Parts: sequence; C-alpha cells; structure tokens
Amino acid sequence: MSKIYIVGPVGSGKTTMAKEFSKSLNIPFYELDKVVYDDENHHKRTPVQIEKRMYSILQQKEWIVEDVGREIFLPILRKADVVYYLDKSRFILCKRCFGRWIKQLMGLEEVSYQPTFSMFLKQIQWIDKDFYNIEKKKRIHNNARRFVKLK
Repeated sequence: MSKIYIVGPVGSGKTTMAKEFSKSLNIPFYELDKVVYDDENHHKRTPVQIEKRMYSILQQKEWIVEDVGREIFLPILRKADVVYYLDKSRFILCKRCFGRWIKQLMGLEEVSYQPTFSMFLKQIQWIDKDFYNIEKKKRIHNNARRFVKLK
C-alpha cells in the first residue's frame, strides 16, 4: 500500500498516525488542511489553488494524506489504496481538543492559528459536525477501494 488516506474528526489522531506511517514506511505525508489553508496567515486558498495542490499530491507515486473527509478531496480518496477511518468517542475527541488547546496556550504545541477559547469551541463544533454526519461517513465508505474503521 503506497497511497494511504487517514480520515476522522478533529482530535481523532489523524496527524499522529500519518506521521508514524510516514516514518515507518518512508512515504511523504500531507495534511490536507495545509492544502486548504495558507500556513502563514491561515487564509483559505481559492478553489483553483486547492485543486492545483491536490493534483500535485495525486501525481506522486506514494503518499499518505490526512483529513476530516472534505468532499473536495474525493479524487484523492478514490485513488487511495486504503482508507483508515478513525472512529473515536465524542468524549475522547473533546478531551484531546482540550489538551491540545492547553498545550498550544502554553507554547508546547506548534499551531498556525491563534489558540483562543473561541477556536477551541469551534473545534468542539467541528467534532459534532463530523461525528454525527452519517452522510459524510457513507460518502467516505462508498468511495474507498479498501475501508478500515479503527476505534
């Protein structure tokens, strides 16, 4: 498997898993948030810029990507040899987001946005949006060549 898509809600462990796979398999990994948002000022890129970056990844022989399952990245999802869906409990997701926010406030975790309480609350809203979105889960499952659900 040389094309791996890791998907799950905020706080599910996508980036951690992608980094571990990347290191052990010696395959580059891409955070699709960085395809959507400019790292320097966290502004959303234009659809043309996003598509260009996405197709740049698709041109690679091997890749590992991680995302929350945005529809715009269906071309990557469909090309993946395997899709790992990280399905954690809402409690675990919220606990991890809270821990991440505290680490960011203390300067112990790098972040490309301002770690405000408002941003923490947005992450909780994103969890609820993704965690309970049955249609999104179906879309991911139905478009995957090989789908593996991990608890």
